[in-house]
Amino acid sequence: MVTPELLLINSRTLVLFMVLLVALYYTSSKVRIPLNKRMPKDMLRLKQIVNQFVSQLIPWEKNEIELLSLNKVNVKSSQKNGFESTGAFASIYQEPLFSYGYREYPTKETYSVLYAQTKENELFFYEYPKEVEVLVNGAALGRLIDGKLYGTDGSMLANFLENNLESYTTVVIGNKDAGHILRKDGYNNDVNPRALDLVSNQMKGNENVIFLAMCIWKIVKENVR
Repeated sequence: MVTPELLLINSRTLVLFMVLLVALYYTSSKVRIPLNKRMPKDMLRLKQIVNQFVSQLIPWEKNEIELLSLNKVNVKSSQKNGFESTGAFASIYQEPLFSYGYREYPTKETYSVLYAQTKENELFFYEYPKEVEVLVNGAALGRLIDGKLYGTDGSMLANFLENNLESYTTVVIGNKDAGHILRKDGYNNDVNPRALDLVSNQMKGNENVIFLAMCIWKIVKENVR
């Protein structure tokens, strides 16, 4: 015989089961959102965060490019559902030269998004397991594959040349050394470690944009954690 008390218990159990089922559905749905949909949304969100601080950035002129340091300011980081960091890289005088928003996804293969902004330019990087899609001011610049930047027509625009012995990376544009990206280790361990050295003053037009994109990608990836 089914008593009222038993019916009440069964009703409560059913309600609890339904609540758990709904919670599980929404949780699993969120987890299963494809990365190709999550990445653009995260990029837009990071851009909105970073854009709040654009007025604080100082112009990054040619004669000031070597003043960029590896020091960061206004940094906020989180390990929730992957790694995320926002902030700015400053000059050796602690003036913010470019700001960034970076998110790395908790996947077996490497996926990340990076939004970066100087006073004059904004850069978008979509990192996939085998390549990085690079856009500048909303237009496609090219794809980074194994340290080489290929243009939209497939031609190689630039590449990284690693010098691990002396702790720097050379950015090569065409057949010319455009400049060195320094690391904190080795001989670059000052209080205000410079990020760039021996930057060429012979770059013209699109070469400056290419150099900017290569440097920002390398500097953020090696120094945000």
